[in-house]
Amino acid sequence: MYKSLTLPLLITVFFHGVILAIILIDAPEGQPMVKRAATQYIPAELVTLEKPKAKKPVKPKKPTPKKDDSQAKKKAAEQKKKAEQQRQQEQAKLKKQQQQKALEAERLKQQEIEQVAEQERLQRQSEQELADAIAQENAQQQYLNDSELANSYIALITDRIQRNWDRPPSARNSMEAELVLRMVPTGEVVSVDIVRSSGNSAFDRSAETAVLKAERFPEVQKLPARVFEQYFRRLRLKFKPEDLRL
Repeated sequence: MYKSLTLPLLITVFFHGVILAIILIDAPEGQPMVKRAATQYIPAELVTLEKPKAKKPVKPKKPTPKKDDSQAKKKAAEQKKKAEQQRQQEQAKLKKQQQQKALEAERLKQQEIEQVAEQERLQRQSEQELADAIAQENAQQQYLNDSELANSYIALITDRIQRNWDRPPSARNSMEAELVLRMVPTGEVVSVDIVRSSGNSAFDRSAETAVLKAERFPEVQKLPARVFEQYFRRLRLKFKPEDLRL
């Protein structure tokens, strides 16, 4: 160890001597010597360095053995999958229940609509049947009233024609002629047609003449239009020798 320190120390002293010689040689002659400050030397001491203690080798840490968690992961994955399946099943069940409730609500709503529609239909049908019955009853009553009224006027017309009828000597009880009178609402006779002859021209002409003599039946003006149109626009009369009948 001392040998290793001697060589650097000698080299240091040598360099200091060389530097001093250069300074003395370069100094100019005739000039007073400038007193230079004395060079101070740092005393060197040999220091005995202790031999560094050898460090104990660091033992490498043993790697912590990894736990085999594959089974735990597998179990966790299975549990997660099972939970997801259960959740999906519950959602599907809930969705199905909601759909069934919606369908049932729609069915009940449609049933209610149909019931209301059926009730309304039955109500309309009942009202229509009642109206038809009333109308039929009214029509029947109107028909009876109109028929009775028409018969009373026809009796007046036939009575007047019978008074005007001059039966011919050739008339026989078996003879019958049928005539059609056409009138206007004023009661005026506008035409007379023999639609069925008695077979005796004198008998037929006598019946036609009896109608034409009457000319007009003013009572007809009092009739309602419907009665006139139904019974008196074309009035059919039958003529027999023993009587004048409709």
